[in-house]
Amino acid sequence: MSQAEVKNSIGEKLRWWLAIAAIIAGVVGNLYYEDELATVLRVLILFAGIALGALIAATTQKGRGFFAFVKSSNIERQKIVWPTRNETLQTTLIVIVVVIIIGLFLSIVDFFFSWLVGYFFG
Repeated sequence: MSQAEVKNSIGEKLRWWLAIAAIIAGVVGNLYYEDELATVLRVLILFAGIALGALIAATTQKGRGFFAFVKSSNIERQKIVWPTRNETLQTTLIVIVVVIIIGLFLSIVDFFFSWLVGYFFG
């Protein structure tokens, strides 16, 4: 490994440890001030620790890759075409009718096999 790769690797690891420490500090701060601060302030401490940890993690190579993945996932999510209310109602009714038909069919089959077993072993 070259000198630059070793420095980069150490810097990456240090930033990850700092990010983890920031998140842990937020959690510990939330628990430490449990009886002294209002819930809203404790939640803000927790979110501040998580946000600081995320910001530090975003400066790493894997963090940048993760945030690029989240951004591309959001773009794909925006391409989703949701069904209309009418389509949803029609699909729901179809599912209910099919479940009732299959339930009736299985009830008839069960009744027939119960009668058949009773006839031979009854």
